[in-house]
Amino acid sequence: MRALFLWLIYLMSIDAKAIECSFTSQADLGKEVLSMINAESMTCLKKDVHITFDDGPSQSVTPEILKELNLRGIKATFFVTTTNLDQKKSQNWEKNRALVQQTLDTGHLIANHGYDHEAYDLRFNGKVFQNGFGKDEREKQIATSTDLLNWSTGGKFKNQTPLLFRFPYGRGAMPSERELSFMAENGKSFLGKSYSERIREYRYTSDPLMSIAGKGYSHLGWNHDSGDSSFAIETPDRETLKKYIFKNIKGLCSSPKVTKVALFHDIKKMNISAIPVIADLGKCLGLNFITAQNMAKDSQVMDSAVLLEKNKLLVESFKYTQKRTETSLSGLSAGKCEKLPTIFKEEKQTFCFSEQYQKRYEQCSGGDSICYEGKWYSRMDPYVIENCNLDNEAYYKEQNSH
Repeated sequence: MRALFLWLIYLMSIDAKAIECSFTSQADLGKEVLSMINAESMTCLKKDVHITFDDGPSQSVTPEILKELNLRGIKATFFVTTTNLDQKKSQNWEKNRALVQQTLDTGHLIANHGYDHEAYDLRFNGKVFQNGFGKDEREKQIATSTDLLNWSTGGKFKNQTPLLFRFPYGRGAMPSERELSFMAENGKSFLGKSYSERIREYRYTSDPLMSIAGKGYSHLGWNHDSGDSSFAIETPDRETLKKYIFKNIKGLCSSPKVTKVALFHDIKKMNISAIPVIADLGKCLGLNFITAQNMAKDSQVMDSAVLLEKNKLLVESFKYTQKRTETSLSGLSAGKCEKLPTIFKEEKQTFCFSEQYQKRYEQCSGGDSICYEGKWYSRMDPYVIENCNLDNEAYYKEQNSH
């Protein structure tokens, strides 16, 4: 009996033992949040975390975040809104370009967040549905942002691995259930009924995704939202800041035990204080902050579609379109036309995928072989020459001049 009593006392002493952590900076704030963690007896699953920032650079915020990350050897991805680099749009364009270069030179990944911060596909903004960019504007936005990033880094941007894009609001890759339902109600056909089924189909047919993949980009979303975009005020009071940090630590530590890709914004001043505490507490509790390169190798991140890798995206999209086309033709031959989903009756495959070049080619494009209605034809095929209005004489003249 006495032995059992002593064992219970021992167990209670273990449970009561507080976690102790050290802090590189923001120690007072860190200790206050640590007290909240101990008071709740919070546990943390040991897992990998990759930190990402959107919308910068900011001359007042980004340098401070870089300093704190570099002190701790943590490498993040910075998704740049490239109007900040345009001398026509930003008064700080020279300083912003220098900051982007500094970020890259200190081992972080610079990534593309587009030019204007607008949706690339349908978005519900809380009041109304907005269509997002059309094809021409979308292509212009991607090209302009890419040029500005290459210019700002002396051409180093394009040589990074992985080469990442993140749509503003995630729209183009991560529509909400409400947005997918709106699409279905307005002419877009889905075979699936559930949100998970429909979003998988959507990604195989997303024109914005095909556009960036064709330019060599993979898309990186997130599976942890810091919630910093909901703060309209620049510097919330201390209690609010503590709750914000605690909520993020709790979210990063929570189940399931999968790699977290965390979304923050380096235009939010609150993160100057929050990021160092989140980093120190996270490391103390068992979180492992990894690079973009290690994150991109993680099968969990790809299998969950947080990372939509460009080659896989193009191949799977091609296979999916082929499958739907075959199903459509099968239905037609069986006399089931009236029962086919609308998309089968309206959708025509207008691109081909080259296994050799790992690239998608649009209708009537290519080289010695030309893509037409989803199939490859010889450039000399009369059927293709007529339907694509090819000028072979000019083409071969140009080839012979090289």
